[in-house]
Amino acid sequence: MKKYSIPVVVLSMFLCLGAGMGQAQVTIGSGVDHCCSKPTLLKRQVVDNREQQAWNYDVDYLRFILDIDPALEPIIGAVLTRLILTGEAANGLRMELSTALTVDSVRCNGAVTGFLHNGDYNLLISLPAEARKGEMLEVEVYYHGIPPSGEGFGSVGRGEHAGIPAFWTLSEPYGCRDWWPGKNDLTDKADSIDVIVRSPDIYRTASNGLLVKDEVNNHIRTCHWKHRYPIVPYLIAVAVTNYEVYDETAYPAGIPVLIQNYVYPEALAQTMQYTAQTAMIMELFSDLFGIYPFAVEKYGHAQFGWGGGMEHQTMSFMGRFDYEIIAHELAHQWFGNTITLNSWQDIWLNEGFATYLAGMSYQYFFDGYYWPFWKSQAIEYVTSEPGGSVFCEDTANVERLFSPRLSYYKGALLLHMLRWIMGDEAFFKACRNYLNDPELRYGFAGTGDLKAHLETMHGRDLTWFFDDWLYGEGFPSWHVRCTRLAGEDYEIELTQQQSHPSVEFFELPVAIQFRGGDRDTTIVFDHRYNNQSWMIYPGFIIDSVKLDPERWLVSAGNTFEPAGSPVSTNVYPNPAYDRLRVALTAEPEAVSVADLSGREIKLKYLREGSGLTFDLKDLAPGLYLLQIKNKEGLTVKKFVKR
Repeated sequence: MKKYSIPVVVLSMFLCLGAGMGQAQVTIGSGVDHCCSKPTLLKRQVVDNREQQAWNYDVDYLRFILDIDPALEPIIGAVLTRLILTGEAANGLRMELSTALTVDSVRCNGAVTGFLHNGDYNLLISLPAEARKGEMLEVEVYYHGIPPSGEGFGSVGRGEHAGIPAFWTLSEPYGCRDWWPGKNDLTDKADSIDVIVRSPDIYRTASNGLLVKDEVNNHIRTCHWKHRYPIVPYLIAVAVTNYEVYDETAYPAGIPVLIQNYVYPEALAQTMQYTAQTAMIMELFSDLFGIYPFAVEKYGHAQFGWGGGMEHQTMSFMGRFDYEIIAHELAHQWFGNTITLNSWQDIWLNEGFATYLAGMSYQYFFDGYYWPFWKSQAIEYVTSEPGGSVFCEDTANVERLFSPRLSYYKGALLLHMLRWIMGDEAFFKACRNYLNDPELRYGFAGTGDLKAHLETMHGRDLTWFFDDWLYGEGFPSWHVRCTRLAGEDYEIELTQQQSHPSVEFFELPVAIQFRGGDRDTTIVFDHRYNNQSWMIYPGFIIDSVKLDPERWLVSAGNTFEPAGSPVSTNVYPNPAYDRLRVALTAEPEAVSVADLSGREIKLKYLREGSGLTFDLKDLAPGLYLLQIKNKEGLTVKKFVKR
């Protein structure tokens, strides 16, 4: 495993502040705790299911011109959409904009056109009679008003810090329509955007992409942000207050990437220490999953008045700067932003990956100290209730959509188990192939797209796994029965119970650590059916077992049962390949092997503990007879060499 160093500024905080700093800087689970509650405004609202939307255009480009004074509630906006008609124009063009805002006028290709703004957010725009399918149009909507803020911190938020007003947006999943008119869905990305915000000169604006202009005229500051990557509507954002700005640099694959931070002046010194971690995390994720996908522009943080974080493309909005939430929001730039889910039902593709990458980064940093704690906490949380699927059936239930137990942690552990099943090399290669797939990169994907790449690298169908862990509910509990056959030879029987009836049996490779005295060994069993058994020779007397010692599997309530020694001779594995183990209940007086014709076969064997281990590498495939004579008599066992 590649070693990653912690920057001196971060390391010095740990050395100076010790455990107290560890608690403040590294809070296990903060990446989930402060991300999953971002759509709090919608928890008490009834929202429509957004899965099936009909549109007659594709968005090419967006330009925002916004007048925002954080000290005042109203905003003024003009949003231009360059689009290509993909359907009939007779019924007009549909957008979404909250009717809490007033549409002043609409222009199509520069000419004033009619519109109808009604319901909660329906905006229907009339198109010229000559407009035809395939034609490119420019539609600009002029509007003003007080955006709805919803319950708590919503799609538009306002607050104060040190007595200074602040304004920010947070649109996931359906909040775009509360502050700008557009195509609010998961079917289309604008190829590029310009965001121009005018505000009183004491304020600065943070947004997507690169800042290409920051100038003051007549006490009005104009900040112009230009973003030249495809972007989905819910990832477009602005935040306005009296920011202090400082830059850092990461070097993924040796390439300098700008990290730009917009923070409250009173928090500058402390926040600079925290954000120093960002570069090392970006370099790790780039090594594992490919270089930071927006490297030509920048990555950044904008502080805002909410306790969580939101992964706006190239500029995450941050209410706090714990290590894990920095890692979580950065991970979204690969999983969620570069490739965006094509249905909210697959929210785990965003949140499961971000949760797993943030947790997995503990394996590489801090000498791996927090990695086992993160795994244990995640598994215990997921198994705290018996049911619940990762796949989200009801996307109108926003609280379920952002369930921390299911969409975040269970989604993350689904990936963790796939990594265990596939191995690191195949798993990470499959993820990189998924991210670099030209049909998906900077576009949309569903679970089936990821599954196809995983199967290609694994070389096996994974439908069984996704049926159990994505669509199914619950988790297994294993019972391990260890029957001592003779001396240090054992029969191991695995029995499984499921916490929810939706899954009949979880087929998984199960690692079991056997302990005896001061010795231990770990063996992986391919558990395919209930009451499956194997013969093992650990080389010591087993006094305890630990199932899944490295915490790769989602399980709970596992039990262990030692059992007595039956009086018999056992041969295993059978069929055999390179070796054959014979567990004896008494000292052998004579041992021989013969083929079915009775011809004796000379085989090498070693005496190990209470049994014999035969070397079969040079034995031809076939059926053989093993004869063992001891004080109990003559025992004949059949075995097959494969």
